[in-house]
Amino acid sequence: MVRKEDEIQNYIEQVIERRSRGGSFDYDTCQEILKYAADMKSDAISGIGYYYFAEYYWYQGDNEKTMHCLSECTRCFRVVEMYDFLARSYNMMGAVSVNQGNLIVALNYYYSGLQYAEEHGLDYVNAMLETNIGYILVRMRCYREAASRYEHAKQLFEQSKDSYSHIYNLAVVMIYSGSCYLKLQQPEQAFALLDRLEKLRQEFSDRAFPDIEMLIFQAECIAERGNSDNLCQCIDGILERLRKMKDIAQVGDCLSNIAELLLKTGQYERLDEFFDIIDDRGLDKQPMLAMDLYSVRRNLLLHQNRTEEYLQHTKRYFSVYEQDRQNNRQLTARVMELRDKLKSMETEQEKMYDYNRHLKNMALYDSMTKLANRTFLNEYISEKFEEARRENKLLGVELMDIDCFKQYNDTYGHLAGDTCIEAVAGVLRELHCDNIFCSRYGGDEFMIVYSDMSLNEITETAGKIQSRVRELAIPHKASECGDVVTVSQGVFIRQPEEQNREWDFNAQADIALYHVKRDGRNSYRIETEFSEV
Repeated sequence: MVRKEDEIQNYIEQVIERRSRGGSFDYDTCQEILKYAADMKSDAISGIGYYYFAEYYWYQGDNEKTMHCLSECTRCFRVVEMYDFLARSYNMMGAVSVNQGNLIVALNYYYSGLQYAEEHGLDYVNAMLETNIGYILVRMRCYREAASRYEHAKQLFEQSKDSYSHIYNLAVVMIYSGSCYLKLQQPEQAFALLDRLEKLRQEFSDRAFPDIEMLIFQAECIAERGNSDNLCQCIDGILERLRKMKDIAQVGDCLSNIAELLLKTGQYERLDEFFDIIDDRGLDKQPMLAMDLYSVRRNLLLHQNRTEEYLQHTKRYFSVYEQDRQNNRQLTARVMELRDKLKSMETEQEKMYDYNRHLKNMALYDSMTKLANRTFLNEYISEKFEEARRENKLLGVELMDIDCFKQYNDTYGHLAGDTCIEAVAGVLRELHCDNIFCSRYGGDEFMIVYSDMSLNEITETAGKIQSRVRELAIPHKASECGDVVTVSQGVFIRQPEEQNREWDFNAQADIALYHVKRDGRNSYRIETEFSEV
């Protein structure tokens, strides 16, 4: 007579085998598993059923139902100590949060999964989690830390061959690692990874590979080597593959790489073509990706003097930004509600304390400049905007960037460029106080929020930034504005009214900055009235 425990174990093994052979289960199959779990009164089978239901809803694009199923299955897996599936469940929770643009919550889930994977020697799941943490670090521009995560994931994938897809995942992590090395000005390490990828592809010619990601990485390496003919051919191949894709979300992680490469190498016609392709394939349905690509498109339009398109695109960007911020608030509330259910054990709460403190610091501050990052900025400006409107106070928003910074990088190299950004950020850190909030907006761009200050005080501070940056006396022989590094500033100051939103102030500051650049840079412009151009 077969014992109940053996029957349950046999059933679970059969279900896992079916899943590995045929891909994700459909709705009816998941229901069948949960019905059998109820008949057997088995938490283990219930956990498996809810986990595969989560997969089903994930592929359907239903994030709320996915998170509900994951909440149920993690409870079951913890009871029966199925740590492999528990770590995988946290990994999927992180993926859902990333899909919704909530990187802070995603990191929390990934670290929780990593804790179980490390404690129980789950190398393959550990590698998946390290890869996903590396991806978020790249989004935060922490390339050195990301490369370290990717290297660890690569080692784990190489020694863990228990999955048909491990070659695909190994290739992905090598590509991501190589891109980080290029950004860190370590091209030889990137080239070595590209060579290994080609050998891997020849050795496993029967396996699936991330083709478009490999092409983009190859294009980055070719550009670094300075072979313009091969680069054009490679980019044309990438654009052709993008045209054939119906869903750009499949390769969303690497689209910003190709856009930045096209801008960096001055291939503006191909960059225009790139945006046409991804616009046709639903970029408007990918707000997080659209925001990632905003600065590239903005620079393209400004370079081509397409002022009207630039202004329209900027307004659309800030509208998408606000919608995304509201969605993140709602998602965070929902996710944290589910997260609270999972923190039922006091020991787990204690273990997560140090992780959460580390995550908060990473999530709110830019690692290079130590200024507030975009996440912190979004929440701060929203709070100060409402306060100024409620109390009838002036609010100032400034956008600032370093003049001719691309030429600086081209002349002195990216490492010197990073040092330059850090030096300018140091000026802002000295001014940072209760009324002056300084943040890194992206690349060489900074945003400053002035609260509870007069027009004269804000104007004086903007002028002080100009003079202190010049006093750094950082040589810049390629500048169109002088011999040293300078900055351009656009400032919009006004008392918010009922119909205004914070993105209106951001857009007006951007327009003021546009005027400064048009008039020769190396200056600041203060605006107090709304304008189109």
